[in-house]
Amino acid sequence: MTFKMSEQAQTIKIFNLRSDTNEFIGAGDAYIPPHTGLPANCTDIAPPDIPASHIAIFDAET
Repeated sequence: MTFKMSEQAQTIKIFNLRSDTNEFIGAGDAYIPPHTGLPANCTDIAPPDIPASHIAIFDAET
């Protein structure tokens, strides 16, 4: 799903990122008021499946 700003309030699934490393740290639902964007340090792009003992790092360019 790609987030699109709207005139309507939305609740969407987001994936939280650590601000200094962009490491995926959790997921949740976010309430997005009209005419606003995503909260800081999150994305609507799900992390990939990764093996145990590894971490996923978000890269906005790929």
